Amino acid sequence: MGKIAILGGTFDPVHWGHVLAAETAASQFSLDRVIWVPDRSPPHKWRPDLASFDRRREMLALAIADRPDFLLSPPEANPSGSSFAIDTLLYLQKLYPGDMWYWIIGSDALLTLPKWHRCGEIAGLCDWLVAPRRSQGDRETGESEEIGGSSEWGDCASGKPIDSGGDRMQVQANAVGRRVAEQMALLDVEIRWEVLSMPAIEISSSHIRRCCAESRNLRYLVPEVVRTYIAAHQLYQ
Repeated sequence: MGKIAILGGTFDPVHWGHVLAAETAASQFSLDRVIWVPDRSPPHKWRPDLASFDRRREMLALAIADRPDFLLSPPEANPSGSSFAIDTLLYLQKLYPGDMWYWIIGSDALLTLPKWHRCGEIAGLCDWLVAPRRSQGDRETGESEEIGGSSEWGDCASGKPIDSGGDRMQVQANAVGRRVAEQMALLDVEIRWEVLSMPAIEISSSHIRRCCAESRNLRYLVPEVVRTYIAAHQLYQ
């Protein structure tokens, strides 16, 4: 039986925070594969500067090309007009039957799990690997229509590279896990979750887009191949 994790999000653009979370999960839980699932253009997150689905997929493909255990999901995993997480999971489970499934998610996004479409079903179909994330009052939380229901993990206003209070963020992430588990228990659903052993990542997709608009250097924020791609295609300007 293989061990496969899903990491979903807008990835606009993919950055080192995403990669660190995937690498931490793969190492900590001996995952065989991490499947990256970029969502399409969720209505609640539409912006004039939103990179196209194809552009975001291409940046993802470049960012994970050197990791054979990191796979880009087929476009059919989240067809146009439907980005429900449950549909994506069921589709991928058909491609890899008999494997054990995990979902990598930021602690801020995990808070929205009880609001997801068919949350009671998806909650029990995989283990939840929770990456510590600072709660953001102005985060763009997507309920169920975004793959993973995340707030574009790392798409917060601060743009801080690493949170110095790592232990505190681990405690907060555990508190979030317990809170969500209690909420799901009210629906007679038991969830399995663990917090990733990593610092809280505050690299921000919105901060990266802002840097692009201001012609600032993206080095150390995104993989070099992604930085080159953004520059070549003049994205987020």
